[in-house]
This record gives sequence, structure tokens and C-alpha cells, in this order.
Amino acid sequence: MFGFPKNPFLTTKDRPVVVGHRGVVRLHQENTLAGFRRAVALGIPAIELDVRLTADNQAVVFHDMDLHRLTGTPRNVSDLTWDQLSRLRLRRDVRMGIDATGSAVVMHYDREERIPLFAEVLAEVAHKVAINVELKLDLPRWWPVDVGEVAARVIADAGAEDRVIVTSFDPRKLRAAGRQQPALACGFCFDDTMLNFASALLDRLPPVPARLGFHDRHPHHNARRLLNRILDSGIIGRFLRTRVIGAEHTLVGADTVTRLHRLGIAIGTHTLFPIGSSTGKPIAASASTKAEIERLVALGVDWIESDDPERLLALVA
Repeated sequence: MFGFPKNPFLTTKDRPVVVGHRGVVRLHQENTLAGFRRAVALGIPAIELDVRLTADNQAVVFHDMDLHRLTGTPRNVSDLTWDQLSRLRLRRDVRMGIDATGSAVVMHYDREERIPLFAEVLAEVAHKVAINVELKLDLPRWWPVDVGEVAARVIADAGAEDRVIVTSFDPRKLRAAGRQQPALACGFCFDDTMLNFASALLDRLPPVPARLGFHDRHPHHNARRLLNRILDSGIIGRFLRTRVIGAEHTLVGADTVTRLHRLGIAIGTHTLFPIGSSTGKPIAASASTKAEIERLVALGVDWIESDDPERLLALVA
């Protein structure tokens, strides 16, 4: 359908691919080999993970820019070499941010876990699950795009191009990955707060005609409606020459999937059944509802990411 016939994210399917967001975080710390192995054991068909670079340019799987929340170390990932980082351990008690009610969430795990290299994750599970690789924004190293080049080389060395998509909120990193390995399926990510910085102005303008429907009641209504229009148009994909989009489920309107599929673009959504928001961003009440899953499945999205992929799999299957 989208020119990558072997890639589970991109092939024609009756039901969306269920993706374990950072593994299976209800059972194991995020972005760990233990969590990825559990996804395989549970029959979860795909996982999402986050890639950053160490001070010596090694690609590691880790979400946050700084290490404090997960390891207690007050340093950034990019400050340490792989040798230094490999000695750290993820805590047994991990702050997951806030839930949909604004309450703090702390997960308790049985054991500490180590931070894995991206290459070892691919070596162990890339032949068993499909993988959404997110290239993270890194403020101390915002301008360099070498994480895209390094990650693309690691994927190619593992022979995993047809099992992987590469996504990011930074279009420059996507371009770097695509230049390094043109066969990679890359795509831009949309967050429903992207235009909130301009909402004071946008909300004074005449209402943008609504196409969102289910999620249209929102204080930043024009900002979100405009984001939905940009998403539906596929203009970002045409500009970046990509065929993949990752979008917050609140931005997926009644016509979004149809419009993007018509353009040859695959679209997946995040994050359903979330445990918490580590950034402090409010969680949509619909994110943990069966009705929202049914809506997304009916619309024909290509994949859905979840903090509870086992629960999602039972609903989607």
C-alpha cells in the first residue's frame, strides 16, 4: 500500500498494529530490554522506543534528556560516555508524572534495570517485533542532527529496515536519517499542544471550521483545529518526502485517515491507556476509554501506541 510491503506499520491491514509504548511499562521500567522481552512474550506485535546519543556518539535507548527521574543522577545523557552511562541503573520506584486527574503516579518495579544500547535492542528483538524508533529532541545538542545518522546506521547494520519506522518531532533529524539510509520509512510526529504558544492570537480569530468532532471541545480550539487541518493535508510529509505520520489521537478527525491514505501516508496514534504524563501535559480523558479505541479502529489508523498494550491488544484483536 505504501511502498514498503514487508513493514508491518505500512502494509494494508484490517486492524491497527498494537504498539507497546516504551515497552510494557506497567510491568517493567520504560525503554528496557526487560520491557521489550515482555512485549515479545505477551505477543505484542510492535514496540516504541526512544533514541539519544551519549557524549561519545553511542546510540542508547532512553526517553528523558536528563537522567534524574529514572536514575537519580543529575546529569544529561549527552554529558556522559557510554562507559559511564552503562554503569547506571534505572530505579525500582519511578515517577511517571501525572494521571488524567492531575494526581502524581509512581510505578514500583521488582528490580533495577540498565540502560541498553540501541544496537543490542535491535539484535535481540527486531526480528520478533516491529519497532517505532523515535529520535528525541535534545536541547543541549539541539542543532546537531547526528542522532539521525547514527540511528540509521545502526538500523542498517542490524538489517532491520523493513521492520522499523523512524519518527521525530524534529524534521531535521528525520532528514538526516533519510539521507543516511534512503530505504528507511520516516515520519513527523504531531502533538496537540504544538500551536498552543499562539492560541491567544488564534482564539481571537474567526473559528476554524471543525472536522475533529469527538475531541472538538477544547480551550485551544482554533489551535487544535488548525493542527488537524495541517495533519489532514499531508503537507508536512510532502515537504519532508516522508510517508509516515505519528499523531496524538486527539488530532485524528473523521476524515484524517482517509485523506492521508489517499496520499499514500500511513498514520499511527499515541498514547492510549497512558499511565502518566512525565512532561506535566494534561492527559485527555478519552485516552483511557474503550470508546476512543473503537473510534480509532473504525477510522482505520495503522497503529496505536499504548502504555498498556496487553489491554489494548484484547480490544483491537
